[in-house]
Parts: sequence; structure tokens; C-alpha cells
Amino acid sequence: MPGFPNELIDAIVDENQDDKAALHACSLVNHSWTYSSQRHIFSRVNFNNKRTNNFGQRHSQRSIEHFYTLICAHPYIATLVKAVDVSPLLDAGLLAHTLEKLTKLESISIDLCGFHWDELSPCLRDTLVATLRSLRITNLELREGQFLHCADFLALLGGSSHLKRLTLSGVSCGNFSDSQIRAENTNGLGAQLESLAISLYDHSYFALLKLLQSSVNLSSLDRLSVLTAGSGHPAERVGITKEILRRLSGSPLKHLALNICLGEPLSNLIDVSQLRSIHIRLWWIRLDQHTKPDEWLQWISAIFQEFAQWHRMEEVTFEIFYASDFTVYADEWTALDAVLGRIQSLRKVHLRLDNYDVARARWRHSREYPNSLRDDTKSVLPALAERKILFVEVAANFPC
Repeated sequence: MPGFPNELIDAIVDENQDDKAALHACSLVNHSWTYSSQRHIFSRVNFNNKRTNNFGQRHSQRSIEHFYTLICAHPYIATLVKAVDVSPLLDAGLLAHTLEKLTKLESISIDLCGFHWDELSPCLRDTLVATLRSLRITNLELREGQFLHCADFLALLGGSSHLKRLTLSGVSCGNFSDSQIRAENTNGLGAQLESLAISLYDHSYFALLKLLQSSVNLSSLDRLSVLTAGSGHPAERVGITKEILRRLSGSPLKHLALNICLGEPLSNLIDVSQLRSIHIRLWWIRLDQHTKPDEWLQWISAIFQEFAQWHRMEEVTFEIFYASDFTVYADEWTALDAVLGRIQSLRKVHLRLDNYDVARARWRHSREYPNSLRDDTKSVLPALAERKILFVEVAANFPC
């Protein structure tokens, strides 16, 4: 397709970059392999296969072998890669050679697949630590693993002074004493984080927090996500979330995400005067979550009463996971609509809905939601709908 404007190709690829099926079917992608049009296709490369059996390992190995061959033959493709996902299932030597060629890499996601850090081969550990020493790496995500020795965690994070965004999901560590941490932490506070996202099980938070506070600088944090999970009683998880917020409240936050109803003003825990956005996940179907929608909505209305005085809140996201009609709490929705409607700085309110079909024991597919759901939702939030700032999405997390 000679002469086709690369700007138009870029626009089409940008619009569909999250829709892999559309990209693969697009003739522009299939036939117009220009430098410009490949920017998003190779921006994130994932070598992981979650299955830890032999098939999963072979699949992951073939993926990285094919990609290494590709970037050796076409070096410019390596410059398009901004983020990479890796796991312990990869060949350490080949991974090291591949990462060395990704000269524009900014983000790395490490899925430990349930392994302890010291179960990884020394070569793989050295490769990952060396990669994180690169001044280009500003974003790190660690998932599903355990650090049995505080020196390992401190070695991974302590020298990464350029790191700006850190995500920890399902990561735990040993219960180290303060004296152990001080003895091992020879670098002092390292990275000055701007964003921290932690998704933790209820039993693991305290030790990990101690290590975090010893290895990274949290005084300039402006984006914080605290998602707790586990089998503990909801009251226990509320207490854990409050403790995390108190410990990480060094500066006024601008963006906050939570998944538990705290039952008290947020200003008791953090400085909310600068908040620009808040993201709240409402789990109304699981026994280990807060399952009373009326209490959730009352608490949310109360905290937005507080936000209203600052006139800084710009964007709100509610993710609702539900099994029965959530619009029946008319009084609570009316109160919330009134409060949100008075916040003139508000530009967007996202309502992301996922309905669990109890009879089928699965999440509803997008095509199974009634056509009237969006209108029903707008009817309980009329002030937001009238301002045209309410955006409703169904099957937001489970579209298939």
C-alpha cells in the first residue's frame, strides 16, 4: 500500500492498540510494515506463559527465541520496545542478551509465578538486578513471589534511584527485624517514588511495608493504590488498609485507589486536600469483602462531601462487582448523585460494571447484559447524566 500516509496508519493503530483481534485483521498492519506503524505493536512484549508445566516453559522459550532472532535481524524493532513482561520460566542467558538490545526499555514486569526469589538461578537474578540498574527503567512491577532474605529485596530496589513507579501484587517477604534491615541496607533510601500500587494478602503487609520504607523514598508520592485481599474478616482488612494509608501518608496525594469501605473520613488517615482522582472497587458478591452496598454508598457520599470543599476532584471511577440489582438502593444513590453533582471541578465519572451470574456460576458476557442497564444506571445518577460526565461500561473486567 505505497504512499499511504503514516500519520493515518498511526491513528488507526493507536485507536485499536488494545484490541489485538482488530489489529491482526487490519490490512494496514498486515501489509504496511513501516517504522511508524509498528510503534504500538512492539511497545510491550510479553514472554510469559502462566502454565508452569513443560508446555508453558517451551512456549515461553520459543517466544523469546523468535523475538531475539527478529531484533537481531531488524535492530530498529528493539528501539520500539518500552515495556517487557518476564518470568522465571525463561532462559536466563537468552533473556540477558535480549534485554541488552532493548535500548529504550522503560518498564519491566516480573512475574515470579509463586517462586521464592532465591529459587531463581543466580544468572537470572543478576540479569534482573542489572536491568533495574539502568537509568532508563522508571517502572517496575513485581507479582506473585516471596523474598525470604531482606538483602535480596534491598538489592533489587535499593540501588534503583531512578525508579518512579512501583507495583507489588501478591508479593510477600520474611518478617525481618529493624536491626536486620538496617544492617543489610547499605544504600539508604533509593528511588523517590511518584506512584505506588500494592495488592497484598492480609498476612503479608507489615513486613513488606517495613522493607519499602527502608529502601525507597515515599515522601513525594502522589499516586497510591492499596488493594487488600485474603481470607481475613473484613474488619481486619479495614484495619490493615488504614494502617497502610497512615504509614504512606508523607505528602498530599493526587490519585488514590481502594477496594475496602473504611467507615471513616479519609482525612483522618491521609491529606486529601490535593486529590484529583479516586478509584474505588466495590465488591458486593464475596464473603471476604464488604458486601453491604448501602453502607458502601453512605461512606462514599460522606467522603465526597469532604472532597467537595476543595474543588479539585476531576475524575472518579467506581468498579462494581455485583450479583443482584444494585440500583435498588435508591436513597443512597440519590444522596451520592447530589454530592457528586455539586463538585464543579468533576469532569468524568466512570461506572464500570461486572455482574456475576449465580445460576451459571460465571461472570456475564457483554452480550448478556440487558440493553436497558445503561439507562437504568443513568436514572439513579441523573445529575451526573445531565452534565454528560457519566460514562457507563458493562462487562468491564470480564468481557468474554
